[in-house]
Amino acid sequence: MGRMKVGFLGPEGTFTEEALYHHFSREEVEAQPFSTIADVLEAVDCGLVDHGIVPIENSLEGSVNLTLDWLAHQGDLWIGAEVVLPILQNLLALPGTQISDVREIGSHPHAIAQCRNFLRTLPNVTVQTWESTARAAQEVAKRESRDFAAIGTAWAAKKYGLSILKANIGDSDDNHTRFIVVERRPEHPPAIANKTMLLVYLAEDRAGALVHILNVFVALGINLTKIESRPTRKGLGSYHFLIDLDGGLQDEAVQKAITIIGTYGHRIRVLGSFLRAEKI
Repeated sequence: MGRMKVGFLGPEGTFTEEALYHHFSREEVEAQPFSTIADVLEAVDCGLVDHGIVPIENSLEGSVNLTLDWLAHQGDLWIGAEVVLPILQNLLALPGTQISDVREIGSHPHAIAQCRNFLRTLPNVTVQTWESTARAAQEVAKRESRDFAAIGTAWAAKKYGLSILKANIGDSDDNHTRFIVVERRPEHPPAIANKTMLLVYLAEDRAGALVHILNVFVALGINLTKIESRPTRKGLGSYHFLIDLDGGLQDEAVQKAITIIGTYGHRIRVLGSFLRAEKI
């Protein structure tokens, strides 16, 4: 039997690839990079890969709406696991480069936003955005010029033969990203899980509809760890809700909540049920 194929947001050297190898061992997977989050999820949906891993939330920048909206609108994938990875941003450059050599820095917009304080110390350096931190690191290696540096991972530095000019340049010491591991919906949900993600479609837009839903969870003693509204794409003011809760799909209280909410006429889609990730 061959190794599992796992798609990730590439190129090589991204935080997503690093998260992949925290969840899967190198021996069991064949990792395949894709250019966009949608490409990863579509590859899983159509069977090109067995699993996919993509970011869904950052502690500083918030939710990754591209991921949330694809799960809500495009396919019917199952979230089988999550990985929480500390995000340590570094200034990467060719070996032998000094900070005084750098005239241009490139990175993903989120990485740039997370390093504003450091970048303010370099007023004569221009900053440009790239589609990923790893892509910017690739460009540093490709240009072979000491006036260009990238903000990225130690993982990327190792991949592309770069030096870490300055480590941990982020504004916050508590920067984490949550990644989800997705697969095609299984016939039988896992028997062991302590976290579930739901997508709730309101039966109608009326006063108190969301409160009634939340009261069900309160009455059953279910803790909600996250609730977020996203447009249904059916007109202004029309939203559905993504809810993360403590408890597995096998738990009696979770099953009761889903049943009761359904009796109100609301529709629930279970996006996944899995073991809560511990911070690495």
